[in-house]
Amino acid sequence: MSVTHHDGTRLSSPDGPEPVSVDHHSRPAAGIAFLVLATTLFPIQDVIIKSLSDAYAVHQIVVMRGVFALPIVALAVRWENRSSQLRIGPIGLQLGRAAAAFTSYLVYYMALATIGLAQTSAITFSTPIFVTIFAPFFLGEKIGWPRWLAVSIGLAGVLIIVRPGSAVFEPAMVLALLAAISYATSIILTRKLGPHSNGGSMTLVAVLFYIVAGLVLGLVFSQIESSSAHPSVAFLFRDWMWPGNEDWLPLIGIGLISGIGFFALSQAYRLAEASLVTPFEYTYLPWAVLWGWVFFGALPDMATWIGLVLIVGAGLMIVAREAQLARRGRRRILRRGLGVLRQR
Repeated sequence: MSVTHHDGTRLSSPDGPEPVSVDHHSRPAAGIAFLVLATTLFPIQDVIIKSLSDAYAVHQIVVMRGVFALPIVALAVRWENRSSQLRIGPIGLQLGRAAAAFTSYLVYYMALATIGLAQTSAITFSTPIFVTIFAPFFLGEKIGWPRWLAVSIGLAGVLIIVRPGSAVFEPAMVLALLAAISYATSIILTRKLGPHSNGGSMTLVAVLFYIVAGLVLGLVFSQIESSSAHPSVAFLFRDWMWPGNEDWLPLIGIGLISGIGFFALSQAYRLAEASLVTPFEYTYLPWAVLWGWVFFGALPDMATWIGLVLIVGAGLMIVAREAQLARRGRRRILRRGLGVLRQR
């Protein structure tokens, strides 16, 4: 008996010795290169969004990002699926996945308005930890003690960074944590969609959802008065405004980075196994630290460094364990079901 990926790769099951089929299109070096390209681009997007967060509303930025990214995403999806058709699958799962991802991006950007790139990114990279926590309840997966140990280490790292109840606690860190939990939910739904849909349809549905949901939020929150001076709250309740001449380039740049980043990520996970390229997603973090220092003069404190090391270590432990189980044929890893940066 064998298990088949949605992309055609087959894994032998413990019920029989059937060998793993080889993907002759696999190009690990190219996959890693595309992944590193994505992790180099996305921190630049975060820098732009943070720099615009004191002038524009977060939902306006989300909409403009989606509008400018849509043509690139559509072309990339068309190119990737030129020999096959898009498969939507259950529309409820598609919309639920898009809503979870939209929530993740929205609160992530709100957190960026207040706290540093390194802190926001470090907390958000706890996503694989929450995927592991959710998997037994929503996917019926059995989680052994090695992954529960990794979960414990990762959660300890999150607590060290957030430091709830302390004098230095910043509520915006909770937004970053909510971003990780929301994105973990979208990954769980991605795994459920895997046999019924494909990456291209998921991405198109998601980008269209971001545009529509951003417009709806704009209509709602721009009508509500808020006197809060907190940067994250002001970012949400601010009215839309027509961009100044000097802002069009960075706003278009956000969309271009998003579209190119999607293409790079999709190529990375098309050309190489997830267990190989996913660890390279953590190359995002050094860029976040560097740009946070260069553009905003902010460096992580010691607690953030310690928490970051624990979160990254826990994430790598989870990826390594899932890869080990896949090699044994005990479970499958969907190429679009791991990692943190999926369709940023």
